[in-house]
Amino acid sequence: MSLVVRIALLRPLARLGPHLWGPRLAEVLVTRSHRVNTLPGSPVRRTAAAEEALTLCRRLAAERPGRHRVALARALTARADAPDTTPAAIDQLREAVGYVEDTDDRSALAVLATARGLLAANLHRRGEVQEARALALRAQATWERCGRLSPPERMRLAQALLVVGNCQELLDRPEEANVARRQAWKLHRDLSLYGRSKWLPVGTMAAMDLAHGLTVTGPAQEALDVIEEARIDAELWSRFRPRDGRPMLARVMLIEAECRAQLGDPETAVRLAEQAVGQQRATVEAGTPDARAALAHGLLVLGRLTAGAGRRDEATAHLTEAAELARDDHDGMLAGALSELIDLRIAAGDRTAADGLLAETVPLFREHTARLPEVWRPRLAHALLLRCELAVLELPAGTATGGDGLAAGREAVELARSLAGGDPAHRDLLGRCLFTLARAVHLTGDPRGSAELLRECVAVRWELFATDPVTHRLGLAEALCNLGNRTHALDRLDDAVGIYRECLDLLRADPDRIDRAELLTPLRNLGRTLRSLDRTAEAERIRDEIRAVEESVDAARPDPA
Repeated sequence: MSLVVRIALLRPLARLGPHLWGPRLAEVLVTRSHRVNTLPGSPVRRTAAAEEALTLCRRLAAERPGRHRVALARALTARADAPDTTPAAIDQLREAVGYVEDTDDRSALAVLATARGLLAANLHRRGEVQEARALALRAQATWERCGRLSPPERMRLAQALLVVGNCQELLDRPEEANVARRQAWKLHRDLSLYGRSKWLPVGTMAAMDLAHGLTVTGPAQEALDVIEEARIDAELWSRFRPRDGRPMLARVMLIEAECRAQLGDPETAVRLAEQAVGQQRATVEAGTPDARAALAHGLLVLGRLTAGAGRRDEATAHLTEAAELARDDHDGMLAGALSELIDLRIAAGDRTAADGLLAETVPLFREHTARLPEVWRPRLAHALLLRCELAVLELPAGTATGGDGLAAGREAVELARSLAGGDPAHRDLLGRCLFTLARAVHLTGDPRGSAELLRECVAVRWELFATDPVTHRLGLAEALCNLGNRTHALDRLDDAVGIYRECLDLLRADPDRIDRAELLTPLRNLGRTLRSLDRTAEAERIRDEIRAVEESVDAARPDPA
C-alpha cells in the first residue's frame, strides 16, 4: 500500500482514536518526509509531512506526558531534516536528543543516533567544529549499539562518519579524517547495487572526501583512482538531478585536478580546474544555494594550481577573486586565499603588497583563535613570523628598533612555544620563529639577545634532527653557524670555534646529500675566529680546506656556455 493511501486512511482513524492511531500516522508521515524523488513539488510535500507529524506528536505528548517521547523525538528529527531546514533545526534536534538519550530500546536508539548525526552536521556547517565532532562520534557509537543496521541506517552512520572526517580535517588531523571517510565509503560500497544507486549522493560524497584527504596524506594515485570512480556517479547524478549534481561534479573535477597536479601533470590539472570553475559560475548565475562559497573554493584551488604551473599573474587574479567572494562569510577560505596571495607577493619580491595582505590576515586569524585555537593559533604564529621577516629583516644592522615587526616576531615565538609545549608537531614552527626573531634582534644591535634565542633554536632543532636527520640537518647547521657568529661578536672566541666545528661536523657527516658549497660559510667564519685567537697554524689548515672546497665547487658547476 502506498504511503499516500496509508496516510489518507490513518488520518480519520487518528481523529477518532488519537492515542491509538496517532503514533502510527506520525510514523508514516515521518517515512513520507524521508522519501526523496525527482517529481515537482516533492520537497514541499516532504516538509509538509514532517510538519504535520511534529504537530500531531506535540499534541499527543501534551495530552499524555511521557507516553509519546520517542514518537515526538522522531518527528522533531524529521522536521529538522526536511528540505526547507529552518534556523530552529538545531534546537529541534537538541530537544529530540533530550527525549531519548537515556534509553536502551532499539527504536529509540536509532532515533537518538539519527538526531545526534544531524545535529553534528548542522553544527559543523555553523563552524562549531569541536561540538560537531563530539556529537558525530557519539552518533557513531550509538549506531554501533543498535546492532544490525538496515541500509538507510548504515547510510545515516556513513553521514555521521563524514562529519567526523570533516571535523578531523579542520582540526589538522588528516590521517584520522581519512580513517572515518574510508569507513563511510566502505559502508556505501557494501550495499546492494540498488542500495548504492538509491544512496548515490552519500557514496559520492564519501569518495570525494576520501580522495581529497588522500591528496593531503597520499598516495596521490589512490586518490585519483577513488575520484575517477566517483566522477562516473557524479556525472550520472548531474544529468538526473542537475541542481544537486552539477555542484557535486564540479567538486569532483577540482579534486581530480589536484591529483593530476601531484602526479606531475600541471597543465591537465589547470584545464580541469578551469572547467570546474566554469560550471560553478553557471550555478551562481542560476541562484543555486551555497554556490558563491563553492565558487570561492574552486577559485582557490585553481589559483594554487596555476601558481604551481608557473602562471603567477593568473594565479593572483583567481586568488584575489576567491578572497572577495570568501569575505561574505567564509573565513576559512578567505584565510587560504590570503595566505596563497602573500606567498605569491613574496615570491615576486613585492614586500609592500605582502605586508598589506598581512595587515588583513593577522586580525582575521587572531579573531578565530579563541573559537578554534588548535587551527588558528598556528596560522597566526606563521602570519606573525612573516610580518617579522618583512618588516624587520631588511633593516640595516644596528637599527634601534624593529617596531611592529619585532613585536610580531616576539608574539610569534611566544605562540609557537605554547603550541610546541602542547604538541611536538609544532617544534619546527618554533624553530623557524626563534631563528627569524634572532636575526631581527641581531639587526637591532643586540647580539646577546640574539644568541639566547639561537641557543634555544639550536636545542629545538637538535630534537628535530634526532627524529629526522635528512630533513633537519641543514636547518640545524644554519642555526649553529649563526650562533657561532653571535658568540664571536660577544668575544667568546673559544666557544665560537667549538660551535663552528660542530656545524662543520654535521655537514660533513652526509656528503651524499649536502652540497660541499654549504661548508664554505662556516669554514670562513671558523678561519676568521682562529686568526683572532692567533691560532695561525689551524687557520692556515682551514684556509687550505676552503681553497679545496672552492675548487671542487667550481669544477662541479656547469659550463656557462
